[in-house]
Amino acid sequence: MQSICRPEPGYEKSLFSEHQLHAVKFNNIPYRHNPSDWVVLSFLASLIIVAWLQVFYFKRLRQIFYAPLSQRFLNILTKEGSLFNERITIALSLIYIFTFSLLLSLLLKNFMPGTFSRLSDSQVFTICAGGLLLFWLIKISFIWFLGVVFRTIPTTQDYLQNILAFSFITGIFLLPLLILTTFLHSNIIAYITLISIGLLYFFRVMRGFFIGISLKKFSYLFLFVYLCSLEILPLLVILKGLYLISKGY
Repeated sequence: MQSICRPEPGYEKSLFSEHQLHAVKFNNIPYRHNPSDWVVLSFLASLIIVAWLQVFYFKRLRQIFYAPLSQRFLNILTKEGSLFNERITIALSLIYIFTFSLLLSLLLKNFMPGTFSRLSDSQVFTICAGGLLLFWLIKISFIWFLGVVFRTIPTTQDYLQNILAFSFITGIFLLPLLILTTFLHSNIIAYITLISIGLLYFFRVMRGFFIGISLKKFSYLFLFVYLCSLEILPLLVILKGLYLISKGY
């Protein structure tokens, strides 16, 4: 008969020792949003346009970069022709609209994520590009209207040429910074970009003031109010509108 009592187990020393692997805490790497294909293709197209301008319009491009430095360079730019009737203006405008609209879309996505979370990156970029284009059309038309009303057509042309020159410089300057910001996801480069845009905008306003003081029939106070109405007030209105949109009003 089999015994119903189990025998006592006997253990022998194992040939295998304890492993040397120790449990560690895994560090999760956050997901990085890679740029879309249309952003990469747009960067390539912008670089191709810059190379094309450097080859075929090198002299004119250099005049545009020199124009904001002094009135003499601005006069040389004006004597060579109007920027409103040249091919180089179309190319530089495309670069400016793309770079500045991309910068605005990145800022809106980062600082107002709840408002634009339902929209894709391309939709936010399209809204920014359309708003930027409409803003500049209204602004340039209003400045030209004031020049006709106050009979300051030559000075108005210089002022508009100064605005276009600074805008084109801003677009080309933003291109490499946005490439680094988009692919490296660096906040430091983003802050450098914003500071650079602020400095260029400040120099543009000051250059416009120096263009305005050439008119002897207007006081400095009138010029200051004029510049505040054209340059600072629209920005405050836009910022206030974005703030109200973010709050759900």
